[in-house]
Amino acid sequence: MPTVRDLAPTRRDTLRLGAGSLLGGIVGDGLWPTRARANGRSNPRGTARFAIVVEAAGAISHVDTFDFKEDAGSQADFDVREVRPGLYLSRRLFPHLSGMMDKVAIVRSFKSHEVVHFRGEYYTRAGRPLNPAQAAEIPPVGTVVASELHSQRRESDTFPTFVTCNLGNLALPSGLYHPQFSGLDIDAGAGADSVTASGEALRLLEERYRLLGDLERAVRREMGARGPEMSAFRSFQEEAYHVLGDSRWPRALDMPEAEKQRYGDNDVGRGCLLARNLVTADAGTRYVHVKHGGWDHHKRIYDHGANSNHYKHCNDLDRALAALIRDLSSTPSPRDASKTLFDETIVVVPTEFGRVPGALNLVGGRHHYNQVYIGLFAGGGVKGGRIIGQTDPAGERIVETGWDYYMQPKTENIVASVYSALGIDWLKEVTNTPSKRVYRLVDPLGATEPCIADEIAPLFA
Repeated sequence: MPTVRDLAPTRRDTLRLGAGSLLGGIVGDGLWPTRARANGRSNPRGTARFAIVVEAAGAISHVDTFDFKEDAGSQADFDVREVRPGLYLSRRLFPHLSGMMDKVAIVRSFKSHEVVHFRGEYYTRAGRPLNPAQAAEIPPVGTVVASELHSQRRESDTFPTFVTCNLGNLALPSGLYHPQFSGLDIDAGAGADSVTASGEALRLLEERYRLLGDLERAVRREMGARGPEMSAFRSFQEEAYHVLGDSRWPRALDMPEAEKQRYGDNDVGRGCLLARNLVTADAGTRYVHVKHGGWDHHKRIYDHGANSNHYKHCNDLDRALAALIRDLSSTPSPRDASKTLFDETIVVVPTEFGRVPGALNLVGGRHHYNQVYIGLFAGGGVKGGRIIGQTDPAGERIVETGWDYYMQPKTENIVASVYSALGIDWLKEVTNTPSKRVYRLVDPLGATEPCIADEIAPLFA
């Protein structure tokens, strides 16, 4: 019979999944509850119940993919075809998505504040450039979603509202928000056994949880003096316990071999499969952020002999995203028989910036380029088949921004669009921050130039 000591690594691993975000939030002396106010009329659309963000960490070469420009860097084996009117796509890179672009909208006119990776990844996850003076109180987008949608949670919702995949120690803390809105980061490659409990393990967990409750009642007076930190940690314990005791949790983490092969047995494939399972479970998770790393190909970007190249990364993203869209499109909504889960889930693929157009560099790669980059959007009210924005023949500059403003859209506008789809007022402000600076859900004051604090309306209308 196993002992509590035998089971300790499993429990420790479970707590570790949320520890980074939890402790980060505690250190920041978050002010709970946050005091928010409206700052204008944003009229969020509320067309989606779920959001899945597949972060292409690094930078996709826009001119070789979803804004194809034939130039000296184009490869002879790309097999570029017109898959929709005005949309040319490499079937070598995207054999699955080439036949599904009627479901996907492309924005080709993004511009980034950033041009280096650490700051670029932060920008993608926080929805604003890194400001060291405020970093301790800035939450990731998923935390804001979890807070804003908390009132919609049902008694049966035991899954965390915000789940991340593949972030590890790079997961952002909850900042000025309560740690209960932190993201639970899961390594999908570790398998369900590392984060589930059943049988004897579950029985022992229940017994330990009962004993913990008895101990807390005995020392309640002393614990009360420890302030919000202890309250936050207790909240985390309760949520972890309820998740582990829910029979839907191991099913959501189950990844049969056939499914992994269909999605791809790699970071993005397993991440998208996990996202599908969490959305299908409809057990409380509303925002899933999947990291697909390794897009930084400064050299040998199209060298078939390289361990990492754009062929492999495009093929992996293609397989995973196509399987996700296909599955969501064929799964009826559990709440509205007239809809599918694809209708209720906005899927977004952001990247940090683009890559230098034209000929490849001296080591056969493409360096960073922040003047133009692309983003993909599907489901959740997005009108598929649209191309928003237009670049010049070289893919170096914007000819049309594609929306109502002269200024190019930025990552802030991706965030506003996701908030809008989920029914969140993106013009809200939080006024009681530790630094006394107002936190805006979408900040119009960018690092290098102002931003337009608005959704990308042509995605929906």
